[in-house]
Amino acid sequence: MENKRKYLFVTVIALFIVSFYTINLRFDPFYRVNGINNDNRMIIEKYLSKEEQKYLVENRIPLYHFMKFIKYDDFYLPYYQYYELLEKTGRYDNIKIILSTGNELAGKLLDSFKNNAYDQAKKLVEHDLESGYLYNQNFDFDKLEIYYEMRPLYDDYSYVDDTEYYIELLKNRGLSDKLIRSFFTDACNNYSRYGLTTLMTQANNHEIFLIADPSSLLTTINDTSYIGAYVPHNLVLMSDIHRLKYAMYLENDAYEALKKMVEAMPDDIAEDFYVKEAYESFNDFQYSNPALAGKDERQLGRTVSIASKSIAYQTFETSALSQWLEAHSYEYGFILRYPKRMASSTNHVYDSHYYRYVGKKTANKIYKENSCIEEYIQKEAVK
Repeated sequence: MENKRKYLFVTVIALFIVSFYTINLRFDPFYRVNGINNDNRMIIEKYLSKEEQKYLVENRIPLYHFMKFIKYDDFYLPYYQYYELLEKTGRYDNIKIILSTGNELAGKLLDSFKNNAYDQAKKLVEHDLESGYLYNQNFDFDKLEIYYEMRPLYDDYSYVDDTEYYIELLKNRGLSDKLIRSFFTDACNNYSRYGLTTLMTQANNHEIFLIADPSSLLTTINDTSYIGAYVPHNLVLMSDIHRLKYAMYLENDAYEALKKMVEAMPDDIAEDFYVKEAYESFNDFQYSNPALAGKDERQLGRTVSIASKSIAYQTFETSALSQWLEAHSYEYGFILRYPKRMASSTNHVYDSHYYRYVGKKTANKIYKENSCIEEYIQKEAVK
């Protein structure tokens, strides 16, 4: 008898729960919406259409996702995820712009991608591409990975047209799709928008090699290669070193190594030392010697021309300073850039003044092999 009572009690409780749940579903469709209360229920019923209310209930969307938008005329509940995406970027001044942009974005993507529209929106918004997609008719989803690289260089959406143009130029040079993507990755990591623009001015000249990654320690430049208006990322003002003029710059690693080398020199040699030339910009060359703009290694920020205070520039080779440098510069990551009897490899006559920073490990190998950068690169390529 007692077991029957327990069974009856459990049955009554279960029936009550089911009845309560059914009644709430029938009379309170928002019952299972996360965050609902009497105040929010009134707002929902006031601002959401019947269609949107149904969408809310069926998808059980927590209220915190959209309540900040709900009172605006342009708000449309099924697009709430697009609004959230845009808001989180911090790129939009107010909610009205978020809503209008979100509506345009959702509408256009849904037309093209249907159920995959939101995933495509995430790709666009994460990389700040939504304006280019919405307002430039040449936007091409097949070029999305290249847009990822190009976009940070621009403050507008003209990157779309430039990408199209640059790809055409590179295809005309015979580059495969894989090499084109690699080119953009390297170039966009190294160049400013202006630098890349100047680099691509030589794209139609198939006799000129476009250097996409000038930041490499072993980058070499000659008459058949080009770096446009490249500017090293880590240029620093030289100080605590004797130099021809105050405002002279080097790439940071080269500068730090140069300081250590000068500190290691015997006092009389260090006193005789000064830097005659260091980093030169593309614009500097355009003013002083346009033929060298984009085609001179001084623009890399890792080359110095060293001179003696006590001996004429033309006879620097005979100085104690020059002899010390030839014997010890490799210990600090520098090599004589244009050694004797190597003009056929360097495409440059011997010059005792120019030293190039390549890092200690490489400098040590080049010195011990009595070689130059070009020969070292060739040997490494066949290993």
